[in-house]
Amino acid sequence: MKFRNLLLVGLVFQLLTRPACAAVEVRVVVKGVEGALYDNVLSRLSINLQKENARLQVAGMYKLHGKATADIEDALAPYGYYHPAVTSSLRPGDDGWVAEYVIDKGEPLIIKEVDLCLSGSGKRSRTLELALQSFALRKGEILDQTVYEKEKKRLVNAAIALGFLDSGFLRKKITINRADNSGEIDLCLETGRQYVFGETSGGENVIRKSLMDRFLPYKKGEPFSEVKLYELQSTLYRTDYFREVRVWADKDSASADRVPVVIDAVAPDNLNKYSFGVGFATDTGVRAKVDWRNRLFNDRGHKIQAGLLMAEFEKSLSLTTQIPRKDPRYDMLVHSLGYQDKTWENTTTRLITASVAQEHSGPRFKFGIGLEVRDEVYDVGSTRGDATMLIPSLNGGVVFADNILNTTNGLQFSVGVLGALENVLSNVSFLQGTVNGKAIFTPVKGVRLIGRASFGATLVDSSNDLPPSLRFYTGGDTTIRGYQYRSIGTKDSSGEVIGGKYLSVQSIEVEKILGQYWSVATFWDGGLASDDLQLDYSQGVGAGLRFRLPFGQVRLDVASAVTEDGQPFMVHLNVGGDF
Repeated sequence: MKFRNLLLVGLVFQLLTRPACAAVEVRVVVKGVEGALYDNVLSRLSINLQKENARLQVAGMYKLHGKATADIEDALAPYGYYHPAVTSSLRPGDDGWVAEYVIDKGEPLIIKEVDLCLSGSGKRSRTLELALQSFALRKGEILDQTVYEKEKKRLVNAAIALGFLDSGFLRKKITINRADNSGEIDLCLETGRQYVFGETSGGENVIRKSLMDRFLPYKKGEPFSEVKLYELQSTLYRTDYFREVRVWADKDSASADRVPVVIDAVAPDNLNKYSFGVGFATDTGVRAKVDWRNRLFNDRGHKIQAGLLMAEFEKSLSLTTQIPRKDPRYDMLVHSLGYQDKTWENTTTRLITASVAQEHSGPRFKFGIGLEVRDEVYDVGSTRGDATMLIPSLNGGVVFADNILNTTNGLQFSVGVLGALENVLSNVSFLQGTVNGKAIFTPVKGVRLIGRASFGATLVDSSNDLPPSLRFYTGGDTTIRGYQYRSIGTKDSSGEVIGGKYLSVQSIEVEKILGQYWSVATFWDGGLASDDLQLDYSQGVGAGLRFRLPFGQVRLDVASAVTEDGQPFMVHLNVGGDF
């Protein structure tokens, strides 16, 4: 009693001596709970919420402290703890007041019964039955009302995704029996009627309706889904046909369970895009590039692109048109015209091409079939030639990568076949196949293993019958470092590199990431380009520095041609993504 009286005297003294307008400072300490329980207690404690209130006085502090036990009980109840024991104290400290609450959660409330049901036209839906069966709270578990609320939302969302737009709960009841510390759940989902997609209108001011309809990820009469609308809007944005796109369901006009869809589309202010760039690569030298692209040539969705490249060892001009086909997201009919003038070592080639190709470029898989007319005039060493060919081709590929430009783990594989028949608009017969692969793995954080391989073979009487653009060469920035661009291949009697019928190139690289932008690497490259299958590999080893940019990496490598006399060194500079 004496101690209590002294404490009361001390508190009264502080109240009397504290300035009337001075605010109190309170530090709140909670013990006995952690994680979500701890966070919820702090968010419900009135004294914790008001501790930084500049107008909080001692009397108000004591009032809030008196509510603390009730606040804590309210905070723990949703998690199934209805009988907590709270030991509380409020005492002056060195730098203000300390409010401490030690919590014993007590025994949790256990679910005694769970009664779930479906009602309405969706009660025969297998998908909704499975959603109900996977209800996260079961008999014998702790009655966690936060989980209960999440599960209710999940069930409604599952029903809405199937077109049951009027879904709600016919019954949603939790019965708490504090006497035996148990609870019961009674939940019945009323789905109502199922809506389906009706007519889709709009966008004809930019592209014709027949093309717009091919972008739709749904068919008229399918169960309505908001997710499909988001998918359509995202797809239309990616086409680059529109400046603005909004896709919405006109639910107010729904008739006979059919929901009309409206597309509000705005054409771009400027259909033409131009780009200009300058750069340098050891394979091509100093270079400048100009591109023009018309993103919407007409209401049928045609696109046109042209490019001009001027480099120290290469010049090219190209014109390409893209025509959307059956699935306009991925399928295109591509017409191309091109001119190339390339020089390397002792070789000069001037190539004119005209081609048509059907291409599919999906998120993972790519394939195409094409037909190309080529006319090539070339000088290789002391040999001069002129080749005209009609070349059909097939190609396909697959890419699995977490990021195309800066990959942590990924795999790429592609294969191509092309050929020509003599006297069928061609002056030579040949058949050529190529296989390419690349893999990137991150076995431990901050270390990437990069492997790549390329193989090629040509069935032809002699590689001299082929123009340089169809012969196999290797060496350079992206093949075998330590060697100049296309400096490895079959040699003629004078020692000049003239290319070959076979190709085999492999590379292994280890890259150590040093931070957000920088990394270092060491590598081995090896391979051949020859007219026979003898494994007389040219090899290069070296190290490099990497700098990451939004569009890929800048790679600076120093490599030694270890299989050459004197093991000469060469510097390589390359820019691009991983795949």
